[in-house]
Amino acid sequence: MPLQTSSAPRTIHLYTEEQRGNQIVESIVVGMFSDVSGADKLIVVQDPHSGIKFVYRVEHDVSNLDAAAITELDAAKFDGKSSTNINGMSYKLGTADAALKLLRGKTTWIQDKGAVLSVLLQNAAVRSARFSVMRIQRERMTKVPPGVQVESLAQALAAREAAAASTADPLV
Repeated sequence: MPLQTSSAPRTIHLYTEEQRGNQIVESIVVGMFSDVSGADKLIVVQDPHSGIKFVYRVEHDVSNLDAAAITELDAAKFDGKSSTNINGMSYKLGTADAALKLLRGKTTWIQDKGAVLSVLLQNAAVRSARFSVMRIQRERMTKVPPGVQVESLAQALAAREAAAASTADPLV
């Protein structure tokens, strides 16, 4: 991962299986959630294409990030001082640097497709902040296949802007 200044966004590479094809996408680490005991810690990563901020459980043993929720909290709230309530529990909002420490220096992760779909469906049905409690036990992908395309954050944001521009102007 390139050296980052304090103003540069913190990023990780996330392997995804999507309609656009299987690829590794550089994504912004927004921060983390930590319960009052410090036992339950989750990271928040923003999808550069949709802008959705996914809350992930970290599964170190299989290099997976399991989506647990979607948050609409402003990135500025992840300052290490603010907190929020979800499912009746209070969570401290940690910084992106704290989230990266939780990842133990690992910069490439595999997004669990089933967990993401479950969270997207739950969010569409409920439309409020809550964690998905269901965890499906199944065989997981533990290695990124060789030769997978890597999309930088700049490329992803440019594609997002181009898509927004093409839908905004019916003449294009």
